Amino acid sequence: GQHTRVLLQLMHRFGLSVPLFDASEARGGKEVFVVPSLLEDDSRPGSDLPADCLSFFLVFTIDPRLTDRDLMVAYREDMGRFMPMGLFSRLLGKAVAWSQATQGKSPVLSKHRADISFGKQRFVMEELVGTRCIRVRVAVDNPKIVMSRLEMLAGQVIRECMPKLSCFVMVPSTKALGVDEEPQHLVNLAKLVARKPTWSEGVLLGDECLDEGQIQGRFDAWLPSMGLREEGYDVFFSYRQGKVDSNIVEMLCDSLTWQSVGARQRRVEVFWDRIRLETGKMFDESFMEAMCKSCGVAPIVSFEALERMRGITEESGIDNVLLEWILALEVLESVGSERFFILPIMFGRIGTRIEA
Repeated sequence: GQHTRVLLQLMHRFGLSVPLFDASEARGGKEVFVVPSLLEDDSRPGSDLPADCLSFFLVFTIDPRLTDRDLMVAYREDMGRFMPMGLFSRLLGKAVAWSQATQGKSPVLSKHRADISFGKQRFVMEELVGTRCIRVRVAVDNPKIVMSRLEMLAGQVIRECMPKLSCFVMVPSTKALGVDEEPQHLVNLAKLVARKPTWSEGVLLGDECLDEGQIQGRFDAWLPSMGLREEGYDVFFSYRQGKVDSNIVEMLCDSLTWQSVGARQRRVEVFWDRIRLETGKMFDESFMEAMCKSCGVAPIVSFEALERMRGITEESGIDNVLLEWILALEVLESVGSERFFILPIMFGRIGTRIEA
């Protein structure tokens, strides 16, 4: 009746239940939903997860000073953790809803554990009652997508019903961690990223002092991809420096960071000069080498980019954008379209003409 509908609406609104959209059930006029708090206990680990899957931890506290404490802490250290009853259930509900929205595979759920996918990004999240945190094992090579989304969903839960709670992400201090292995120490990821300007001076993690290269190597999966890469890039953005063109490239790069490719769903690697070029290295040599290591080039062909090429003569200075486009054509001619692509992105005023 009406009271039942109101009760269900309230349960859905506050994450106490999640509608499951099943086409076959919908045709029968039935609404199917899951109540996370009524799920059965199941402590079995994800036995079919890859041995090299990566783990991160969602830690909660009501003590605002906790986020300002040490960069690295012992995993078993209390450090003021607090995870209210019902928090995991609410987060599980939102994760299932997002999985449905992204057409992930059917979830396998229990009271303290869930095997879920966001699109093709499979992960297992588990409530660890003893250490008062949530462990997430990610079965793909681009775990940052899952991490960012779960952190966002946890923030929604906090705003809705636990406003004094804080959530932050911690990752194991060592790069490799087995599926069932317990970490010795955890690193506060946000604090590590905030210290990036001082990485060159070294970062102390326990008895270790890591330089910038070691930090990037050990925590690469969790950090923004920056600097020149020996392995190459999926796409090279060639554009004219300017407010509009630069903003277009920034938005494209930001969008691509949420994408994954390949069987292991690794992250998309882009060459954007703002995050790749390194101080002390020749600019022209760096971008030419990067282009030769790229799968393809996306030239930003805008009115401004073309207009500044007007009147170029043999005596003119080097136009780096034109040089990049010429090099892209040379690479395409050299290796062929099966190994290299050119995908121009054109924009500007319709009907605009560039006079020679």
